[in-house]
Amino acid sequence: MSLRTAARDVLKKVFGESFYGELRDFYRNARYGDRSKPEGRVSMDLNHEAPEPQWKEVGASTYKWVPPSQAQEALPEVVEEPLVVPADSETDLSEEQNLPLLCEKFLVQDRFLIDYVDKSGNATRRPIRVEEVYAYDDGVFVLRAWCLLRKGYRTFVSTRIKGCSDAFSKEMVFDLLSRLRKRSLSDPGNVAQEILDGMALEIVISIYTLMHYSTGKGYEKRFVSGKKKNALVDWVLKQSKAESLLGSLDADKHSEMEELVSESIGDIKVTQSRYESCARALKRTRYVFSNNDGYEVRRQDLILFVENALEGEAARDTALTRLKQDLLDPSFRIGREVDIDKFMEEFGKVKKDSKKAEKKYKRKKKPELVSKQYRRYERGEPVRLLAIEVAQRNLQQCLDDDRLLFGKDEFEECVVREVELAFTEEELKKAGEMFRKRCGAGLSTAYCSFGLRKEKRSWFTDSRGKSWLDLKTRIGA
Repeated sequence: MSLRTAARDVLKKVFGESFYGELRDFYRNARYGDRSKPEGRVSMDLNHEAPEPQWKEVGASTYKWVPPSQAQEALPEVVEEPLVVPADSETDLSEEQNLPLLCEKFLVQDRFLIDYVDKSGNATRRPIRVEEVYAYDDGVFVLRAWCLLRKGYRTFVSTRIKGCSDAFSKEMVFDLLSRLRKRSLSDPGNVAQEILDGMALEIVISIYTLMHYSTGKGYEKRFVSGKKKNALVDWVLKQSKAESLLGSLDADKHSEMEELVSESIGDIKVTQSRYESCARALKRTRYVFSNNDGYEVRRQDLILFVENALEGEAARDTALTRLKQDLLDPSFRIGREVDIDKFMEEFGKVKKDSKKAEKKYKRKKKPELVSKQYRRYERGEPVRLLAIEVAQRNLQQCLDDDRLLFGKDEFEECVVREVELAFTEEELKKAGEMFRKRCGAGLSTAYCSFGLRKEKRSWFTDSRGKSWLDLKTRIGA
């Protein structure tokens, strides 16, 4: 940390953020005068202070220098604090349909002051607290943030952000996506989510196997607690990927990340169809595309964990026999057909749990509590969970049917249509533009858990612009 930064931090602590800002502005105005009027330099004037450079946006996160007069003309008319908050949705649904479906979602907490233009062309200056970022391959990204103007979570598309500055220092942010990605690396919630996504199949199968045969009471009792929960959390955190991600965090954030993993695993309730989808994705098949079958190692490791976790329980032999049949017998066609009545009954309970979580975060007042409960709500959000389940089931179906290369866009739209069938028109209307974003994030998680990676060209675009999925690139299979 430089001496200048250290001194600034001390002044902030002594005088407070607001008073420090007033002092800083007074000092700058006294020294430099009004910077809004460009002045030419007088020859041999050694005391002349050059005006601050002006910038103009030319892309989602790229800026170039232009003369101050042109920069002022390029800026939209901004309403600092509008008297009436916009009542309609600020996002154009037709614009949402044109965005790609597949997106990378990551968690990050940061505060900004943005100049935003909504679908009607109205420009406002918004103080926001970012929670999630949905990044697309075409360079566009969408912020999911708490808007202090509208007092609720809203979405902000990067192409409509005309200016951005740090909420505290007021310094301009010229590459917003790079800053958010960098900040996300040190966010315990983001690291915890990566660990959970990487072990998604094993966690769901473990919870179902540990609880289903011992309680026998259906969905309401298919969650882990006590010794079983602690054993599962310890096993997940001892995996090589988890240890690697844990090493990327500062030591003082390790315990927070571990608590988030424990809380998330304790919140998971497993439906019958979700278990079958995960078991089919992990089960042994006749397709092995490499000499190093990583999935066989994962299967055996999972079976060994369940065997140890159920030590001394009467249901142990039954649970192990069924688990081995589901995972190790290629001829056993688990979950090829979904019991619609049972699925709708259990998925209705998933929706009820989600509504309870939504009400819980909306009742909170303190920003840190709102943020914590909102993330908890999003982890159990039914659209994303169902998109993961449907995508995994259909990917395995393609593998079973020898369809190893097929259209990516067509596949993803089929998944979206199947997910839509599980929701009413009223529920879809309430979800709004977040429906497709959550579907896209769910597809990304499903591809990852199924062993498909972009860097391995699991999906690619040919010379004619058509996108394809290639199951032969499945990692570890």
